[in-house]
Amino acid sequence: MLKNHLITAWRNITKRKSLTLINTLGLYAAFVFVLLIGAYIWQVFQVNSNLRHKERQYTLQSNYKEPGMGMELTTIGALPKSLKEEYPDLVANYYRIDGLTCIVSQGDVIHEEAASLGDPTLLDMYGFELYEGDTKTALLSPSSIVITEATAIRYFGNKDAIGKILQIKNFNGDSRPFTVTGVMKPTVQNSVMELMPAMRATIFLPLSSQSYFGRDMDNWDNLWIAGFIELQEGVTPSQLQQPIKDLLSRHADPKVAANLIPNIKPLDSYYLEDNNGAVKQMVIILTATACFLMLMAIINFINFTIGQSLSRLKEMGIRKVMGSSSRLLALQLLIEYVIIVTVAGILAISSYPLFKPLFDSLLDSSLPRLMALPIPFFFYFAIVVLLIGLLSGSYPAYKLAKNDPMYAVKNQLTNTDSKKSLRHVLLFVQFAVAIFVFICSLIVSKQAQTFISEKLGYNKERLLTVQVPRDWSDAGLNRIEAVREQLSKLPQIEAVSLSYGVPGAFGNGVQQIRKKGASSTTDALFITADEHFADTYQIPIAAGKFTDLGGTYNDNNIKIVINRKAAINLGYTTPEEAIGQSITSSNDRLTTTIAAVTDDFYANTMHSQSPAVVWFPVKASPQYRYLSIRLKNGEMADKIKNLEKEWKHLLPDAPFEFEFLDTAIARMYKTELQLKRASQTATVISILIVVLGIIGLTSLSVNSRLKEIGIRKVLGASQRGLVLLFGRDFYRTFLASLLVSIPLVYVVMNHWLQRFVVQTSIDLVSIFLPTVFLAVMVTILITAIIFWSTHNNISNSLRDE
Repeated sequence: MLKNHLITAWRNITKRKSLTLINTLGLYAAFVFVLLIGAYIWQVFQVNSNLRHKERQYTLQSNYKEPGMGMELTTIGALPKSLKEEYPDLVANYYRIDGLTCIVSQGDVIHEEAASLGDPTLLDMYGFELYEGDTKTALLSPSSIVITEATAIRYFGNKDAIGKILQIKNFNGDSRPFTVTGVMKPTVQNSVMELMPAMRATIFLPLSSQSYFGRDMDNWDNLWIAGFIELQEGVTPSQLQQPIKDLLSRHADPKVAANLIPNIKPLDSYYLEDNNGAVKQMVIILTATACFLMLMAIINFINFTIGQSLSRLKEMGIRKVMGSSSRLLALQLLIEYVIIVTVAGILAISSYPLFKPLFDSLLDSSLPRLMALPIPFFFYFAIVVLLIGLLSGSYPAYKLAKNDPMYAVKNQLTNTDSKKSLRHVLLFVQFAVAIFVFICSLIVSKQAQTFISEKLGYNKERLLTVQVPRDWSDAGLNRIEAVREQLSKLPQIEAVSLSYGVPGAFGNGVQQIRKKGASSTTDALFITADEHFADTYQIPIAAGKFTDLGGTYNDNNIKIVINRKAAINLGYTTPEEAIGQSITSSNDRLTTTIAAVTDDFYANTMHSQSPAVVWFPVKASPQYRYLSIRLKNGEMADKIKNLEKEWKHLLPDAPFEFEFLDTAIARMYKTELQLKRASQTATVISILIVVLGIIGLTSLSVNSRLKEIGIRKVLGASQRGLVLLFGRDFYRTFLASLLVSIPLVYVVMNHWLQRFVVQTSIDLVSIFLPTVFLAVMVTILITAIIFWSTHNNISNSLRDE
């Protein structure tokens, strides 16, 4: 009997090809979006999932009562090791990272690599596997090195790199051979190898080589180490609070001990919760968007099936008169509806490889291949498809099968009003969701555009950054300044500056300063740079000359530059008043003179207020990492090619690996830009679903009233009058949905915008444009369908039965 039901269902489906195609297309579009977003969310939840004993793995970070003492991301270098040694009943293992950027070479192949200098516990503690080598001894020797498979291929052409040599330079310009003792197998993304995007390591150096790199990770004064611990079974982070306090009181600087508050974060949820839960919020929003689109597709499906039921009333009535039961009729209809939904789901799965590259670009993330997704993923998707088919088809099937045979054989419904009411409610929900998604997408896009185009306080156009060799000796500084001078003379270069940081990675940390003789201090972000920084970044000067930045500790005449916010915080009423004034550090060890005041600018992201800033001369503190190069207008490719040629002449041992500043800025807002592109895609799909719904419902309504239309046209009805007749219900429902969706948009988006210091406005334009667009679209569709259905001879409509 089931076979007969399936055959009959397929015949009925193929009989109405156009309407079935429209119905399936809406479901298909929603399923594709849900499937791809589901793959993205599944991938997000895989981060840190393969770490050994992940439920007991934690990162040890710091909060400080007094600002500027250290970074939240790091801890005291000696603390994780001491916890393991002195409290082995609480801490099972530890691992520490000092992130380095090293120039690595093998023959003629030279690259700048992100390196992790760390403890030999790395491989065993987290279960990272090697193609060859011993995980217990691979990072013991001072001359050993472990590399990723991609790094091995980059230098040696394949992953068989055990025993081969890589030359690595330190910050004094010395070069030393390191022997490859392990090649890591590819791992799932994790927060150990990538605690933050800037710390994505490709090579792993042993702690025993730290002296070569000028590091001391066992020092209690070193506050800049990323620390990890593995707790013993049954131990909770709260049990470490007192041991940490005891260790700090015994070993750390008293001021640090009094201010440091340990922050122990679980690694299994770190990726979701980091950066104020940005990724978690992204997952929630994408999930809600997918649910909204699926709801719209389901509403379309129910409206279609209810509309199509009008053409099958007589068939159902005759079947019931011939003895068929309501239960079997309902089952027959339900099978038809489930088949349509299943076909849409199968088409969505088969289209995954086709749309994956598009979503990779939209989400700036590499989604897993279709075959890489686990069996449970497809199992859950199949359950969703089946449930949607059963739930969305149950009501139409039940109502149609229950219809009174006396009405059915006359092609009438028992209760027409209730069915119309349901369709209006469903259409109302669909319009409300479409308007909500559309307006939210526009606001998200405006906010993302604000990050990219808002006045940052500097000019990011035609500006690229290149990391330079870190030889921080006097000779190294003189050499890199000579390189800067030579590059600035190139005809394609407008300006060049040497600095420790660039936007997104600005500053040497927050320090406290005060006016000489004053008792109160203020926090300021210190940026080590040369006197060409303002010209290169085109930062407006409020008073003084930025080029006066300079001096050294030896001549006791260090001149600094501050921004307007720092001047106000120090108590100066105008920028001019600050020029020539003396500023001291909080401990009075250093006195400097203000040479200039700049306008304010966003040193990092717009998630927080623009900070008070102090530019400190690189000659007084010879620590630098970047050359910032502003190119002149014109063809970029040729300019970069000439720049690279000169770079290789001046720095033959340093790779020319650059990044445009606008790319770096976009990376700072990766989550927001992902959301922007995803919401725009959701808007397009939601509009598609609405269009399909209007086409289907209007077509069914017009076809069921062809004789009425013919009579009205004979009596002189205009095309405009017919549009208003059929569009009246749509317009009423549309206006009612506006009254619900617009207040909801305001509440939701206002809450979302609170995350940012610089916010776009929820203005009338953001609401008016989507509303008018949808209203015009509805009118055009109804007009086109009525014209298409009635352009034939009127007599054909009058003969319609």
